[in-house]
Amino acid sequence: MKIDLELNAGETLHVFQKPAGDATASSVTLTTADGAEQRLAGPASDDFTRSIATRLAGGPASLAFDEGDTAVSLVYAFDPTKVAGQGIRTLYTTERNRPNAARYRLHLAPPFGWMNDPNGLSQAGGLAQLFYQHYPHSLRWNTMHWGHAVTANGIDWTHQPVFLLPRPELLADDAKVGGVFSGSAINLPDGGLRVYYTDRQDDRTPNWEWQMTAVSDDRVDVGPSVPVVTEVPELPGLGKNFRDPYVFKGPDGLWKMLLGAGDDTAALVLLYETEDAAGVEGWRFAGVVHREPTTQNLPAECPCMVALDGEGEGLHVLIFGLLGSRDEISRRRNITLALVGRFDGRIFTPIAREELDYGTDCYAFQGIAGTDGPLGKGPFGISWAANWTDVFKDRDYPSAMTFPRRLVWRDGALSTPVIETIETLRRPEPAIGIAADGQAVPLADGLAEIEISLAEKGAPFDLAFRHPDFGLALSYADGKLELGFKAPGSRPSPRYFIEDIAPESLRIFVDVGLIEIYVDDGRWCLTKRIDSDAPIEAITLTAAPGTIGAARLHHLRPQGG
Repeated sequence: MKIDLELNAGETLHVFQKPAGDATASSVTLTTADGAEQRLAGPASDDFTRSIATRLAGGPASLAFDEGDTAVSLVYAFDPTKVAGQGIRTLYTTERNRPNAARYRLHLAPPFGWMNDPNGLSQAGGLAQLFYQHYPHSLRWNTMHWGHAVTANGIDWTHQPVFLLPRPELLADDAKVGGVFSGSAINLPDGGLRVYYTDRQDDRTPNWEWQMTAVSDDRVDVGPSVPVVTEVPELPGLGKNFRDPYVFKGPDGLWKMLLGAGDDTAALVLLYETEDAAGVEGWRFAGVVHREPTTQNLPAECPCMVALDGEGEGLHVLIFGLLGSRDEISRRRNITLALVGRFDGRIFTPIAREELDYGTDCYAFQGIAGTDGPLGKGPFGISWAANWTDVFKDRDYPSAMTFPRRLVWRDGALSTPVIETIETLRRPEPAIGIAADGQAVPLADGLAEIEISLAEKGAPFDLAFRHPDFGLALSYADGKLELGFKAPGSRPSPRYFIEDIAPESLRIFVDVGLIEIYVDDGRWCLTKRIDSDAPIEAITLTAAPGTIGAARLHHLRPQGG
């Protein structure tokens, strides 16, 4: 087989290949415009491994290989000196890993393959960095890598090369399950980045999850990984889940690490700390920072702790997912909790607790405290805009990230308003007024922002979304805001509602495959994934005369341009 390419002078090429058929190795031949040929060989491996060619001649090029002994999944090119601004150029994908271009036109989605948890959120040098759980070779979960994207405004994202790859022995044998699981990052004084992550190998004993660290000097290539925590603490009934290191500077000046775990009665957030200024050596167990009672050995996942500012000065918010949890009334699963309290470096004392998002398709939130960067100094974070409840091994699962959200302590409660730069998505044409008379308002390409303010706090209303596959409607009455959701088929959907509230305003972002709802500037949020390539076609607002102060619709442009 021959893949024709067009290269720019000086680019680097990444080719992901593996043996096919009975072959014990793989090989591709790269021919560039200057007539040079390079043989890029791959090892014996059940999964795809990466081969690299650098400083290539510009012009027409080709990759040739024998499909009888070699399979190629992915090819992309980039200029190492300009990749932060220009990103990668995807040159070849297959049916298995090709992205769904119809969905997630407003949100960050992977350029190929699978995405889940956000990792390594940081900002420096005019860019915010986001890594994420990634499998480049299909739209289904598999051996985990770290994908990578950067943004100068939190809205428009530029895809970077695959950042972290699993250890070769995990790729070599399909029977081994694991990879580079979730983690975090800290900025280094020299401009580099130190990342922390969980190395998972299901058949490793006695501990299948180790905490690792590695350094990237340029935030593109990464150096060798070293273990920092490999032994679990001696706690009664502790299960084997021990993952998702979140590293931050504590109020006592020491580096802290949160890890998710669980025992027979509670989901646990574990605390480690070190006096090593580099954050590499001397990590020691410092206690259980939070216990969330559960009925079985369920882990807390992706814990993060962020210092608040403004009215919240002196407070921290602790956020974690409860994998396997179930709300019996609504039938929602995998709830994410946000606890606000005081943290002295060892002990966390909560004073308030909330669900982070009542739509629950807002999982594995990762936040960071105020740092200098393009997204400003206020604390913010981002979530995977999905939930494990509707992930199936035999079905492709395209997904995306939510918009970045601020973390704000206001009037004694946590709010998570959408980041201010969201307004850069608005098209230049004026907003369209929406009458509350039950008349349909078309959405054209299905990309929209809807703003509603109520003349009477807590006034009833109904906002219906016309979709060819799903039933979707937002309604409020008698203290309950509910997002009615009906998927195709007979399977009952969970209920998504917030009780005992009297909203004054709503801000709703409609994308193809996703809807985000912010109530009273993020005091409450509902995020719902819509498993369809079709857009929402129109909306209909109905309310009693005089109860809607203003309602308008902004048409939005796709992110990235």
